[in-house]
Amino acid sequence: MAATLHYKIIKEPGILLSAEEYSQLPDAPGWYTELDKGRVVYMPAVKDHRHGWILDNLVGEFSPYVKRQQLGRLTYQQEGYDISRPGDEGETVWMPDLGFVSKERLPIVEAARAQKKYAPLAPDLAVEIVSPSQTRSELAERVQRWLAAGTRLMWVIWPDEQKVDVWTSDEALRTLNASDLLDGLDAAPGFTMPVADLFVFV
Repeated sequence: MAATLHYKIIKEPGILLSAEEYSQLPDAPGWYTELDKGRVVYMPAVKDHRHGWILDNLVGEFSPYVKRQQLGRLTYQQEGYDISRPGDEGETVWMPDLGFVSKERLPIVEAARAQKKYAPLAPDLAVEIVSPSQTRSELAERVQRWLAAGTRLMWVIWPDEQKVDVWTSDEALRTLNASDLLDGLDAAPGFTMPVADLFVFV
């Protein structure tokens, strides 16, 4: 049975899947998936090309900085993180639109890769670019779960509004406008980028 939630289709298994069982599922052409509390969530390909353009603009500035400073590595939407926590209803594997893992934590990623498992951590920095059907309440819940799993900094990018919500575990939500600077804070020290540059599409 499949339950529809906005743009998502959630498969309701008789038994909740583990992260390892999820990793063995066959590909679903035309969809990408995540595991959320043991349930497989199917999401269609994004129709709004601004999603990719924003990501390209961000990566074009962020990736060279990370490499020059030898801060760590970036991951992309097809790369999952096992953010399951003790006491959860089921295991969760999420894939942010962009993730950054500091070099100090890369051995955890390498160990998981060698074992053909999802890395059991949350990225230091996670970026989500909002899809048209996602609501603020959905995004706020998702952010809180990333932060609870160990993410230090979260950027939620709103294409229509051309704004960025900045979340950390120890500060109140801040919303940046086109005149502001995106800042890596202590997750990616020294990185800054004009918010307006995220939304240059020509």
